[in-house]
Amino acid sequence: MAFNLKLNAGHLTFLFDKNDHLNIFNLVRLFRSNKDNQEIIIDVSEISTQHQESIAVKFTVFLNLYVKLVSNIQGTGSLIYSNIRQELIDKLDKEFTLIQDNEILIFELNCQSSQKEKPKDPHLVKNARGAVLLSLVQDLLDSQCVGNQFSIFDEKSSLLLHSASDFLHNEENALMMWNVLKIWETEHETAYKAEINRRIKQSLIAKKELEESFTQLKKQVSTNTSFATFIKVLQSKIGLQENIYVSSDNLHIWFVDDQHANGWYKLMKRIIPDSNINLEALNGMEDVNILINLSSFSSSFIIPDLALVDLRLSDSDQLVENYNAQDLSGFKVVDLLLKQWSGLPIMITSASSKLWNMEKAIERGAVAYWRKSDEVTDSVCKNSVLTAFDINLQFIEKLTLVLKRARYKYIFRIIESLRTQVKSPAIKSVPLQRCIENYAIELEQKTSWMCWKKTDEIKINDSLYLGVMEIFNEIEPLLFDHKNKNLVLFPGVNTRGSSANSDSQVINDTLDSMDSKYDIRGLGLSSRYVTCKSIRNKLPIIHGSEAENNIRHATLVDIETLLLIIWCLLNEIRALNPTIHVKTIT
Repeated sequence: MAFNLKLNAGHLTFLFDKNDHLNIFNLVRLFRSNKDNQEIIIDVSEISTQHQESIAVKFTVFLNLYVKLVSNIQGTGSLIYSNIRQELIDKLDKEFTLIQDNEILIFELNCQSSQKEKPKDPHLVKNARGAVLLSLVQDLLDSQCVGNQFSIFDEKSSLLLHSASDFLHNEENALMMWNVLKIWETEHETAYKAEINRRIKQSLIAKKELEESFTQLKKQVSTNTSFATFIKVLQSKIGLQENIYVSSDNLHIWFVDDQHANGWYKLMKRIIPDSNINLEALNGMEDVNILINLSSFSSSFIIPDLALVDLRLSDSDQLVENYNAQDLSGFKVVDLLLKQWSGLPIMITSASSKLWNMEKAIERGAVAYWRKSDEVTDSVCKNSVLTAFDINLQFIEKLTLVLKRARYKYIFRIIESLRTQVKSPAIKSVPLQRCIENYAIELEQKTSWMCWKKTDEIKINDSLYLGVMEIFNEIEPLLFDHKNKNLVLFPGVNTRGSSANSDSQVINDTLDSMDSKYDIRGLGLSSRYVTCKSIRNKLPIIHGSEAENNIRHATLVDIETLLLIIWCLLNEIRALNPTIHVKTIT
């Protein structure tokens, strides 16, 4: 007897993704009920030529999976078609030895697997398992709810698994997912359905928070019209480097993974579906080096907002890790990225569960560590799907935290520029150099622990604000000539210096003079400095909490504004020696 399946338009969504790539695993799923028939027949004559040819090209892969997953009975597999190019048929005949009978292609069902047994790399096994199960979770999130009648092995199933279809060509991966689906089919009782729906709701809430974080980050500068205007004034009149505040409609994420072409990139695009996110896939160290070199001479280069880095990026990485083993190659990528862009938020995405790798991630400057798979066992149970929900939720929550660090990107860029400026021979102040260097270290440490320990960013911002005021304390002596009682940068201007009977107006008067010199009107350097400085005495850490109505917290814009004013002051001091050139950041 024969099992005959005729494909029509109703099967296409189940079999092909949005880019018309065939999911061969799903074609096998349609044969779930076939156990005893020696002959299987697929009629593709009523679907498009492109779809007919896609199935013809992968027909032997389908037969191999069929033998592995459904039935190993000897027989034949036939493909009935209406429009397949003869040259394609001839090519298939040379490769697989088939029989052509009018518009029927007949292949032999071979019980011997075409995939030779090889020693399993535990890392690759976990990688594939994680990808396939995460794909299943994405389909469940799209469905938003699992009902009493939940189809699994037919074309009406909402479990499309398209984002992991590249992994499911492999017989072992396909068998693992096949067993997961079979267990689900038999164990879909009320309690399990309720738990699945609870996980779906939980994940959708977290995903919404992630999307809000993306939106917040994209609007960080553009929504504050006054601050955006201030930046443009500094760029046009005082020479602030334009690449500190690079405008882009999209967020840019680097995804460094040697397995990205094998399915992980497609899956990541599914997990992070925002159309305004540019996900750049890189293989490893070589690709990262190429782009970093490009950044040094391309004015249009856009610095990544964050990076996702796998740990095993090279064949030299050991299959079995030991405690004292050489660092995995992904850590070298982390070092390279942070050397180029201090403060770049990096999340490790690895199947490794070794505690020492997480410790190294913290030491090297990464701000999150996501395990993209569970521990692989020989058995599959219904809890595999629940575990996949946990892994997916971990990714969403960790990425949301990483985006908090990304909000500090402009502060990191300004600090890098200040670290360069303060080394100018025109600025002869070791205390100021030390103060800026210590601030850079404090900025890195506090924003890192904000992610690792989930600490309150409000307190961190208050602390970082106070650190900026300390920098002003070190700058002030460079701006006042105590001998002549005038401003160093504007000798013709008299001002009140530091004394026991008066508050110092050195910085205020210097900024007033700079506003006049550069014709900065409205909210200029001086007025912004006064506004930001007034926050200091209202911070809870200074003011206490007795009068809550009079308490204020520092915002990122407050911190950035003060740092930009420091940049302008150092730039003016450095201008006293115009032969000194300060390298711009890239």
